[in-house]
Amino acid sequence: MLVAGGVATGKTELLYAFAERAAERAVVLTATGSRVERTLPLGVVSQLFHSVAVPAGVWERVTGLLEEGMFTAALSDPESETVEHVRANVVNGLCSALVEVAGGRPLVIVVDDLQYVDVPSLQLLLFLVRRVRTARVGVVLAEGVGPVQARPLFHGELTRQARFRRVQVAPLTEAGVERLLSGRIDTGLAGAVHRISGGNPLLVRALVEDHENATTHPAGRPAVGKTFGRAVVSCLRRGDPVLLEVARGLAVTGPDTPVTVLSQLLDVETDTVANALEVLAWSGILTADGEFRHEQAVAAVVEDMPARVLADLHHRVAGLLHDRGEPAAAVARHLVAAGRADDPWGVQVLREAAEQALVADQVQPAVDCLELTTKVCADGPQRASITTQLSGLEWRLNPASGARHLNRLTAAMRAGHLAGADASTLVRNLLWHGRMDDAGDMLELLDGAEEQHITALWLSASYPTLRNRVPPIEPHAQLAPAVCSDPRLQAALALTTVLTHGATEEAISGAEQVLQSTRLDATTLEPLKCALLALIYADRLDKAAPWCDLLLQEAAARRAPGWQAPFAAIRAEICIRQGDLPQAERHARAALDHMSPQAWGVAIGVPLATLLMATTAMGKLEDTAALFTQPVPPAMLQTRHGLHYLHARGHYHLATNRLHAALGDFLYCGELMRAWDLDLPALVPWRTSAAEVYLRLGKRDQARDLVEEQLGMLAAGPSRSRGISLRLKAATSEEPHRPALLKDAVDQLQAAGDRLELARALADLSTVHQALGEPSRARMAARRAWHVAKGCRAETLLPNWNTEELPTPVEQAEVADAEAITALSEAERRVAALAAVGHTNREIAGKLYITVSTVEQHLTRVYRKLNVNRRKDLPAGLQLTIANSA
Repeated sequence: MLVAGGVATGKTELLYAFAERAAERAVVLTATGSRVERTLPLGVVSQLFHSVAVPAGVWERVTGLLEEGMFTAALSDPESETVEHVRANVVNGLCSALVEVAGGRPLVIVVDDLQYVDVPSLQLLLFLVRRVRTARVGVVLAEGVGPVQARPLFHGELTRQARFRRVQVAPLTEAGVERLLSGRIDTGLAGAVHRISGGNPLLVRALVEDHENATTHPAGRPAVGKTFGRAVVSCLRRGDPVLLEVARGLAVTGPDTPVTVLSQLLDVETDTVANALEVLAWSGILTADGEFRHEQAVAAVVEDMPARVLADLHHRVAGLLHDRGEPAAAVARHLVAAGRADDPWGVQVLREAAEQALVADQVQPAVDCLELTTKVCADGPQRASITTQLSGLEWRLNPASGARHLNRLTAAMRAGHLAGADASTLVRNLLWHGRMDDAGDMLELLDGAEEQHITALWLSASYPTLRNRVPPIEPHAQLAPAVCSDPRLQAALALTTVLTHGATEEAISGAEQVLQSTRLDATTLEPLKCALLALIYADRLDKAAPWCDLLLQEAAARRAPGWQAPFAAIRAEICIRQGDLPQAERHARAALDHMSPQAWGVAIGVPLATLLMATTAMGKLEDTAALFTQPVPPAMLQTRHGLHYLHARGHYHLATNRLHAALGDFLYCGELMRAWDLDLPALVPWRTSAAEVYLRLGKRDQARDLVEEQLGMLAAGPSRSRGISLRLKAATSEEPHRPALLKDAVDQLQAAGDRLELARALADLSTVHQALGEPSRARMAARRAWHVAKGCRAETLLPNWNTEELPTPVEQAEVADAEAITALSEAERRVAALAAVGHTNREIAGKLYITVSTVEQHLTRVYRKLNVNRRKDLPAGLQLTIANSA
């Protein structure tokens, strides 16, 4: 009888269960074939005699026969079935000895792993099989179905015997699996267990153990863990070595790998690979389609491989795929896994794969490809360019990690291997991380009129202390048309123009053009930031906010924390200028959460300053104080970012009544801005901030001089900066002139959309009306100021009023026609209430989830019903609905 089956499907268990039963009525001799003893002559026969007690006289005869048989077999080819390995007298003598050992009882020979039995032992087994008719001898053999079969001549002779029987051990059925699970885990999992194990008993038991030991259990599925993985590897190691090789090859190449590819990869005959795949499927490790049944099996096979073997396998796969013309991404994946790309085509494939990954926004695969490329690329300039690209990708994920390449790139630039836009990028990155001296050295090496011009403009706007380190541009140097349309040049020019000459239409148009025509990527991040800042410093928050929101959403969708952080910081800056303190705090904290302080470098000054301003204005002074424990790079104060930080710190000192410290920060800020030719009120209004301190110190003349100086710097037309200046001018003017100045300030700030400054102006207007003996107007202004301050959470302003003394709805209705207000629809009242406290049409649309056109239509009807012409004439009674409206 021959018992056959896949690896670990229960052949041996069945064999020895039979042997135990047979031992009750017969003498049972057992042996097992072994790969390591396959060429040992008569090794299995020797095992048979050692499995029972052999009488001394018989043992001496057996020993002699074994020695003679081994000697003659040693002279033959151990693998050849056509050679007579052992003389007939030896075989006959050994068989007679076996029967004699039985002592007249039936004899049962049990041999497992027939595929590894040596040829001389097979000769003896065939001799016994032929004697089955005339002697009470039973021979039960077991073999694994696999690429290596027992010798075909032996099988042919065996199957010709009249009493030959073959038993095929099949994997467990689902019902069989269910019986095996019974009493241990939920039998309702039998179907899933059967699909994962293929009915292999060893794998089923491993799954049961994993499930029993798991802390969490997925619904409707067994928990699959390390025990299952070890069982898979055990199955592979039990079988022929080619099974393990094929499984390893399949684990590396992945599903749907043609047999021919596996054959080439492993240097094994195609038929052998095909047979191995069938055995693995029969053993429950693979499906009938040649795929692993579970990812844990793949992981276990890969983990079991020595690192050198795994790397070599990946490298060979890469070579095969490249020769077959497969896509670069598929080839590069294996090169990266191998950790080597020393083939002539390696660098090109890796770069191509990186580009394809970036198109699909798969950043990490691109980083992996470029990382390996930098290790194998021998060309200095090419390697420097690749390293620059790699640094940009890592910057997208985390600027701190991108900084690890700075020393290498600095050395490459000194060696003349880095030029053009790559050189400019290095300068930017060095400055971001506060390496001013290194950046200065690199600036002196910068060549090319185009890059020098772009870099000089950018430095003037952000790092003015280094702008003179750029080599002077030839007076007659002409920039190519392609350079003039470069978004880096357009954005730097727009920002520099705004900071040095104010908000010109040309600068605003240039910034908008960059935002409209530039796609966000590693090379355009800086131009897009500069374009947004140009709009912000031009007091065009209405244009900057929607663009910033779009870019912030795109950065989040593309999983780029290194991009999200700066856009969140810019959005926070917009919010603080709109007086939206809660949103300013939220975006500033998000910006700081997206990147570590080390990753922020000197640019941390901007989000930190916004957070300081927001928490100070909201009265969270303990939170503000805690923020000062965050160390900032000393080089920050040599940059535009430091101006924001100084200004914010000054306002914290002002809020905590440390007036001289506040004044020192504001004046130092002004000193830097004048020295750098960046003295723009829209950038940092240090004069009006210092004027507030002077007023608190009782120095009205100094305050008036600063305010007048700031007003003289402003271009004609309404602006946030003008509104702030007019409020402070009113504070330095005589009482009769103050109402008109404050009303003008209210108009300016309401148009600009800065609710915090609007609340301050309204509060000052209320105080002035009260001082002039106009209590009704004072209460109206106070009520409006209170609602605006409440809406933007300006807690530092709220304690200035006693809400019980503010006008009631009845009093307000007496001022504003109560019947007219009642005539408004609910939708019109909500729109009007928000408009009355200074929200722009776009903001109202966002809060009420309607279109800007709908807001305009509602306001037109409101103006008609209330008989007013402008937003500022809306009655304050409308503001009582703002809480519900917002």
